[in-house]
Amino acid sequence: MPTDTPPHLRRDLGLLQITMIGIGAMIGAGIFVLIGAAAGQAGPAVILAFALNGVIAVIVGAHYAELSAAMPRAGGPYFWLKQSFGPGWGFLAGWLSWFANICACALYALAFGSFAADLARVTLGVSTADAARLATPLAVGITGLFLWVNVRGVRNAGWAETALTGLKIAILLVFVAFGLGAVFGRASFPDAYTPFLPDRAASLFGAMGLIFIAFEGYEIITRSAEEVRQPEQTIPRAIFLSIAVSVTLYIAIAFVLFGGVVAPPGERVSTYLGSLGELGMAEAAGQLMPYGRVALLVAGLASTASALNATVFAASRISFAMGRGGELPRLLGRIHARHLTPHWATGVTGVLVVTMVLALPVYEVGASASLMFLLVFVLVCASVAWLRRTQPDLPRPFRVPGVPYLSWIGVGSGVGLAVALLDLTPVAWATALCWLALGLVIYRLPTAPPPGGHTAERS
Repeated sequence: MPTDTPPHLRRDLGLLQITMIGIGAMIGAGIFVLIGAAAGQAGPAVILAFALNGVIAVIVGAHYAELSAAMPRAGGPYFWLKQSFGPGWGFLAGWLSWFANICACALYALAFGSFAADLARVTLGVSTADAARLATPLAVGITGLFLWVNVRGVRNAGWAETALTGLKIAILLVFVAFGLGAVFGRASFPDAYTPFLPDRAASLFGAMGLIFIAFEGYEIITRSAEEVRQPEQTIPRAIFLSIAVSVTLYIAIAFVLFGGVVAPPGERVSTYLGSLGELGMAEAAGQLMPYGRVALLVAGLASTASALNATVFAASRISFAMGRGGELPRLLGRIHARHLTPHWATGVTGVLVVTMVLALPVYEVGASASLMFLLVFVLVCASVAWLRRTQPDLPRPFRVPGVPYLSWIGVGSGVGLAVALLDLTPVAWATALCWLALGLVIYRLPTAPPPGGHTAERS
């Protein structure tokens, strides 16, 4: 490859594969990992939390669709913010996005380890203590597996995502069917949703902020713009398809959890689910369907594995784009000679994911990821409004209606949920501030010249 030509990726992904990558990332943390904690926060109003987050996801997703169709480049917000507000804002968006996806990878890896260890306990008779010791090595092992899959080629990653996502959707649909039978089989099922919001209204917004990571999968679709066939049409369709499928399943599952699960005597369902943490779904399935616990643990494994695969894919593309642009070391911008994948970016991302797996508990990792994604979404919505004013002639195969008003609704929603997370988990904000401080230091370091020998510009 000529040294003066920036490396480019191969276009191997169609609508089915890229939609499954989005769904695979969305149907993961919110249902299998964080719904228990969210239920403990908001009670039955967690149903409303999923619905409201779905509305926000459609608004923000439309902004992503416009920018990705107009500028289909790897890196997504990193590239868009660079074009709209300048290199400094582009670096900020890329830096936040990279860490958000690293946090998400760690969350899914930790959840996979927890599910796998519990499945070993249930099916193989492994003791509770031994299962607990297995969880972290299993998390590290699954991370290594998907790093290898992503280095081997995007086609492999895409088909792996399609298979895993199809499996977990099938199991979740069976779970919902059994759950609806249990809900409507009770004469007084409406009582299960009363009181709808047991505590203060702020707990609803805290739950929305906590589970918001479950709505970020569509933004992963835009990271792969350079690897999608006909991105101008395919990416907007994949974004809205992934949101529609995921939000419908979320609301249905939350509905059957509160209407079908029976808590121990004297305990509310919300408190019971909250105490179970990431294993709440599996415990609920044990009540609602034959072999339910085992089935949901298998679905949880498929879910967290597919979400991990999707976020490894996304995180490596962000750091690849930033390395290619000179904001991060040029090594990250190289692609494998045979597989045509960003192998260095994937490897460095993997090291950071494993470090977080070993350092933080699952709850704090999930909250940190949600916060980072919220901050990026705010920047993307503002970018669309700004570009409409400064570059009105930019070709836009897809246009968000109601700009700038809808853009400011997206900005306000993101800021509000980020503030709610400050009250819920200050550790997430502390993590974000430390990462931002590190980014500022890196951004001020001298940059390597981009391909062609010109100095990378920063302002």
